[in-house]
Amino acid sequence: MAKRTLVASLIVWFCFFLLLALLSPSVGRASGGSNLLQNPSFEQGTAPWLSGPSGATFIITSTRVYSGTWAASLNKEVGAVPIYIYQDVPVVGGGYYTLSGWAYKDSPNFRSVYLRIEWRDAWGEIYHVDSHILTDDEEAYQRLCIPGECDGDGVQAPNNAVEARIKCVADIQEADPETPIFFDELSFTFQGSNWKVHLPLVVKNY
Repeated sequence: MAKRTLVASLIVWFCFFLLLALLSPSVGRASGGSNLLQNPSFEQGTAPWLSGPSGATFIITSTRVYSGTWAASLNKEVGAVPIYIYQDVPVVGGGYYTLSGWAYKDSPNFRSVYLRIEWRDAWGEIYHVDSHILTDDEEAYQRLCIPGECDGDGVQAPNNAVEARIKCVADIQEADPETPIFFDELSFTFQGSNWKVHLPLVVKNY
């Protein structure tokens, strides 16, 4: 009798671990702690980052870097509208993610600078979440994070999200082509999901 009970217990535990393995996110989509962004430090040029809206000037530069050789330089010659660079990343709906990066703002020509995650489903943006806003002008890089404390468990993607649009945003107050905003060392990471597996442990005694 005891032997049958032991065998049944082992079968249940085997099924439990097998189910956990099947429910885990695939390595190709996300892996805990790894940076999901491509070219996050702009060491390989501007691609695959894109800029907007029309008229925004996005280049890489070595004049202001946080680390490495290159950083992103973002500006606009005319107009006073928010400008940004962005990259789209596949995500696991319901998963938790963190976003961080470094920004250099030393000009009053920009009202504010911040990072944004736009959660998107198959039809477009669902909603977005922003980092704290950088408003003070300092001659040094400052860190921006989502969530704001920079070491939290992350923010949760909507269950129907399939993609995150990662944005670095600068709100221009007065265009000045001589004074851009700089971004460097960006990181978007998967922190895990809230999936829970409940298997009833039923062992029949014979």
